[in-house]
Amino acid sequence: MSEGRRTALVTGSAGEIGRRLALHLLAGGWNVVGIDRVSPASTPEGLVSRCCDLADGTEATRVLDEIARERGACDVLVNCAGHIANAPLVTIGPEGWVVHDFDLWDEVIGSGLTATFHATAVVARQMLAAKRRGVIINISSVCADGNPGQVAYSAAKAGMNGLTRALGKELGPFGIRVVAIAPGYLDTASTKANVPPARLPKIAGQVPIRRLGDVQELCTAVDFVIANEYVNATVLSLDGGLVI
Repeated sequence: MSEGRRTALVTGSAGEIGRRLALHLLAGGWNVVGIDRVSPASTPEGLVSRCCDLADGTEATRVLDEIARERGACDVLVNCAGHIANAPLVTIGPEGWVVHDFDLWDEVIGSGLTATFHATAVVARQMLAAKRRGVIINISSVCADGNPGQVAYSAAKAGMNGLTRALGKELGPFGIRVVAIAPGYLDTASTKANVPPARLPKIAGQVPIRRLGDVQELCTAVDFVIANEYVNATVLSLDGGLVI
């Protein structure tokens, strides 16, 4: 990949993982634009931040095209935007069975899957128009295989994996690779907020290497995908062996 045009876009950059990925690429010499629907608490020197609700196709197209006009087509897109929700399909309440909130479903699918589709579509069009070889990296999850109690999140990540495989085959002939990385349980505030404290040691004990993952290990996995030009249309597991 040409050193003269190393530009990366990172979605979900106001979140813990997206921010770490953006800062990692920035430290590696990339020009980085972080995109999120909320403004970050702070913006480190060198990191450009833009607000955009990527689940809105019109807004996504407008903002991403503005960025391309300012900086040219990017070399790498990292789709990290998403929303975790703990909710089963049905629960029992005081008045009987209650179904999963439909608005919550729309939010989780919109922020995780629809936003990924919109960003990927616009950026791929830009890459093709500029005859730019590029890489699109989707941050998936082991939950794509189906995590009870997180049906919307599991569906969003499963859709992301299918999107990755289909688009890697469509875009590969044009020099654009599409790869997903599926982390297991990472040691993050989000994990601690969504998993009861008593369960975390049990989950870590189920991982063959007996610990949760570190976000830095996800960062180095992104480096690997960017560097290895024969990785395409696949989902890389990064779970310490938890899913076998």
